[in-house]
Amino acid sequence: MLLDISARSYELTGLGYQGIDIVLDRDKGPLILELNARPGLAIQMANKAGLKARLETVQRALPGLRTPADRVAFARKCFAHVRTESVA
Repeated sequence: MLLDISARSYELTGLGYQGIDIVLDRDKGPLILELNARPGLAIQMANKAGLKARLETVQRALPGLRTPADRVAFARKCFAHVRTESVA
């Protein structure tokens, strides 16, 4: 659901690269706080992956990513990974 919300936000802004701040409300579920045209790059640390290679991968696939469902499937295929370290 969070990926779907993020993928659909593209239609709201038309921005090719954006940050989406989402919160989880106990009663209402996921809610968009804001869409950022110039998001911070600290996500590279959270993902433990550089942004350049990811952006290049997206750029190559962009012509085929026409719908939110296309973008969600692409993100799952290319960027999902199993976290092996525990969170204390």
